[in-house]
Amino acid sequence: MNVVLCADEGYARYGAVVMASAIANASNPERLRFFVLTTGLEEDTQERLRGLVEEAEASIHIIDVDVQELQGLQTGRFGTAALLPLLMHRYLPVDCKRVIYLDCDVLVLGDLEGLWSVPLEGYVAAAAMDLCNPSSKHTRRDPDNYFNSGVMLVDLVAWRSERVAEKALECLQADETARYPDQDALNQVLDGKWRRLEPEWNFQPTAYAAMEKRYAHLTQYLPSLEAASRQPRIVHFIGAIKPWHARCVHPFQDDFIAYSRLTPWPIEKAALRSTLPWDKRFRLLLKQPKIRRRRMLVRS
Repeated sequence: MNVVLCADEGYARYGAVVMASAIANASNPERLRFFVLTTGLEEDTQERLRGLVEEAEASIHIIDVDVQELQGLQTGRFGTAALLPLLMHRYLPVDCKRVIYLDCDVLVLGDLEGLWSVPLEGYVAAAAMDLCNPSSKHTRRDPDNYFNSGVMLVDLVAWRSERVAEKALECLQADETARYPDQDALNQVLDGKWRRLEPEWNFQPTAYAAMEKRYAHLTQYLPSLEAASRQPRIVHFIGAIKPWHARCVHPFQDDFIAYSRLTPWPIEKAALRSTLPWDKRFRLLLKQPKIRRRRMLVRS
């Protein structure tokens, strides 16, 4: 199973959590073949990643990417590394005909075999709908047919033949106002060419608000969101605040931290909290009942 991640030095330790969680939940971890596309990683970081993966008898390939053609493109808060997935077809070996792409802010809680075996049936990719709140819905032309690019199953042969990357880069050059550069561009290029994944494979935080507030524009999806909340396979920590941040209130933060202890870069929650002033710690304390309520939705 080919699994692609993209990381710079700052995100490598979080990509390590993604890989550790994928390995821990794999029925056959030795089948996992990770590819880490990077703008540059220190040698020590590379050795630590290799040790983590190879100890489980999985394999890892760390590949430096030439980002010259990406210079000048507007990437906002995401940085150039966010565009590396567009170039994966140029750096992966020819025997990679199908890949799973994962952002470094996800946590794998199910066996990736289930995602790997999804039939693409002629589609270039499979992805989950990107969930948005009512105010964001009006900023999208067709919110029901807009996918989140943080988790994708990709037919790499079709990706190459359809010139997905080249067309996406053309979109970014023509439009410098994209809010989510790679995601917006891929949605333009793959319009009508992607298959919908169940939300359990990309469980997004907006699902909680959608279920609690019964968002009208997501009414038809509530049953699948409720099912996904009970047994998410991949949790996606969308948003500026991540599980490695002190102010995180995501119900799965503790899970991310637990898996980080399987990597060379363990996260200590107490140390995170200690960086906050007392008033912010008190606000987090007030949010604990909501966090516990959401976490209790999960079926053990």
